[in-house]
Amino acid sequence: MLQFETTEMQKTPRADLLTRHTKKVLKGNSAAAIAAKLSKVSLVTAYPITPQTSIIEEITNMIASGEFDAESVNMESEHSVFAALIGASLAGERVFTATSGQGLFYAHEVLHAIAHMRLPVVACNVGRPSFPWNIWADQTDSISQRDTGWVQYYCESSQEVMDTIIQSYRLAEKLKLPVMVVLDAFYMSHTSENVYIPDQKMVNEFCPPREKMDDQIDLEHPKAFGGLVGPDMYDKYNRLYWESIRKVESETIQLGNEFDKTFGRKYAAVEAVNIHEKTEKILVTMASVTTTARQIVNRHPEVGLLKIRLFKPFPKKSVLSVLDNVSGDCAIINIDRNYPGDTEGALMQEMKRALHGTPYNIFGVYTGLGGRDVSSKTIEKIIESDFDKTGIDGVIWMT
Repeated sequence: MLQFETTEMQKTPRADLLTRHTKKVLKGNSAAAIAAKLSKVSLVTAYPITPQTSIIEEITNMIASGEFDAESVNMESEHSVFAALIGASLAGERVFTATSGQGLFYAHEVLHAIAHMRLPVVACNVGRPSFPWNIWADQTDSISQRDTGWVQYYCESSQEVMDTIIQSYRLAEKLKLPVMVVLDAFYMSHTSENVYIPDQKMVNEFCPPREKMDDQIDLEHPKAFGGLVGPDMYDKYNRLYWESIRKVESETIQLGNEFDKTFGRKYAAVEAVNIHEKTEKILVTMASVTTTARQIVNRHPEVGLLKIRLFKPFPKKSVLSVLDNVSGDCAIINIDRNYPGDTEGALMQEMKRALHGTPYNIFGVYTGLGGRDVSSKTIEKIIESDFDKTGIDGVIWMT
């Protein structure tokens, strides 16, 4: 049976594990850089782009000071950044990079190659939109990559960024799938908060060195990679990929439970707050909007919160488990900080697909695009909105 979190995400380790953590005030980008070091990454490729740049700056500073035993290579473009990771990952290295916005768009072609070559690459994306040109918080860049085959996690806090990157290497190397860890620009990347940094020995135990695989470069047994394949072989590649991607949701839950035993902080594919048989409305959120929604839900006993942490592949089983005891009259309100050029946001699209055939009333909200603040007043307005009167096909644009 799938499990899910039912309380606010625990940031503080259990008392018995506090002495094995160092408490620091960190920005989300700093948490990502330290997570790469703790995960014993051996190669980092990079091209600077706002608001990702400080992740790579901190990594290179740690490498230069001898604190981080890895190589860092500055590339001529984001396309080259990800292309270089292909070669290094094929050679058995544990690799990492970070990007944002146009950088991720430019790498789109290579993302497909990494996924279907089954390379366990982990990348951190600091979410921002495309055009009109904008560098503030938005999920349009990562959402536009949802069909490339990468696993996608969306983080609510700097602590979650650090912990998710560490967990991502375990998942990526077990299932041979690439993972994208996403945090909102500026709201998380450049905002400081308390973060508990685990000691290196704890991370080593949870995330041991990458094992050598049969499908990587071996000079004693030469192989060809990335060649032209016929229809039969192409079908086989994708079927095997499909078999692995179907395991991501359950593996995410299992990893979250293991992480809790080692570090004292538990994670799952989704998190449910105040969802029960009397819940009248449920706000569905991802990333930093979740924190604001938590505060408002605490004032409304009739309103629940469903946080989607694993977005791709979408955790349908976990979502259905959360809603198992909820009345069919309950309104499911999806808050999208992305605009995919459609009548509905990506989160609403995925929720409608997951809940197809169920009796729930499903609504959508576009808000916070391009970094516009999603305040407590905005969340209150969403809860109070009459979607049947103000929405178009159940969707409203909230300012």
